[in-house]
Amino acid sequence: MPDTSQERTEQATPRKRQRVRREGTVAKSTDLTTAGVFLALAVGLPLAFGGLAYGILQTMQNGLAPSATTLSLHALSEHLAKTMGPAGIALLPVLFLAMGAGVATSLAQVGFHLSAEPLAPKFNRINPIEGFKRLLSRRSFFELAKTLAKLGILGWIAWKDLSSNWDELLALATLPPLNALAWVGGFLSSLLLKVAMLWVVIGILDYAFQRRQVEKEIMMTRDELKRELKETEFSPELRAELARRRRALARARQMASVKKADVVVTNPLEYAVALKYDEKKMAAPVVVAKGRHRMADRIRDEAKKHRVPIVPNPPLARTLYKEVEVGSMIPPSLYQAVAEILAVVFRSKSRR
Repeated sequence: MPDTSQERTEQATPRKRQRVRREGTVAKSTDLTTAGVFLALAVGLPLAFGGLAYGILQTMQNGLAPSATTLSLHALSEHLAKTMGPAGIALLPVLFLAMGAGVATSLAQVGFHLSAEPLAPKFNRINPIEGFKRLLSRRSFFELAKTLAKLGILGWIAWKDLSSNWDELLALATLPPLNALAWVGGFLSSLLLKVAMLWVVIGILDYAFQRRQVEKEIMMTRDELKRELKETEFSPELRAELARRRRALARARQMASVKKADVVVTNPLEYAVALKYDEKKMAAPVVVAKGRHRMADRIRDEAKKHRVPIVPNPPLARTLYKEVEVGSMIPPSLYQAVAEILAVVFRSKSRR
């Protein structure tokens, strides 16, 4: 029979999902990010057209103006700044909008996640044999085919728009500069909007595909799942948390038992031990609560609150704390000392 324990049939645990996320394995579509950038450009270009057209005209005028006769690096840099500056400044808001759209689209897919692990050097990344295998993998061929298909679709859309507006394109030379720029701006915005809408569809499909691929890659074998659950169950962090909760629960139970105690024996500076004795049900007195330092203070406060007698007896309190566990009966060696205290307490109660 085939060994099914080594087949990846189990969904990844939350712990493994966190681990692979730290390593940079997340579902993300670059096409969806590209679609966001295209949409931002399609919206931003018409809004910025006035300043952009003026900037392009200034750039053209400055470029055609006489330049410095002496050719030097300083003169060349000044000429480029004067020539390209107006158009560059006009383009800045649109570029910032496109960058913001790209960042927002990426964050919407993977959330805010910073990890240095993907940048850490790994041998399989610099190993030429592994690199060659990745280059010839089925996924690489699929990505290449997808890229070629997208370029083909993009070229087809651009050609359709150009061919349907060919006459207007040829007539641009007869139009005033601002009118020509307005037509070009409208044409580019329309083209970008068509491309953006198509890329949104491609991006959504690609994101669904990438998500499915990641889910498939991080699936676990049954052995991995058992090992993961075992490590999670007995991890140091979980053990420490469980121990902390057990201690808190034990303290709470002890505090609840103090009010039922017959007496609290104390070393006023350090220990407090609460004792309970029912001669009809118990063979010997039982320690129902004990504590040291702050816990001892809490036991004393609880005893005062419920009017449980407090008897200072440092040697007995120290011995009870060190030798008798909560819920256990006192040893015979302490019968005499405890009996004397309980006799005083019971006589005091009977007088009331």
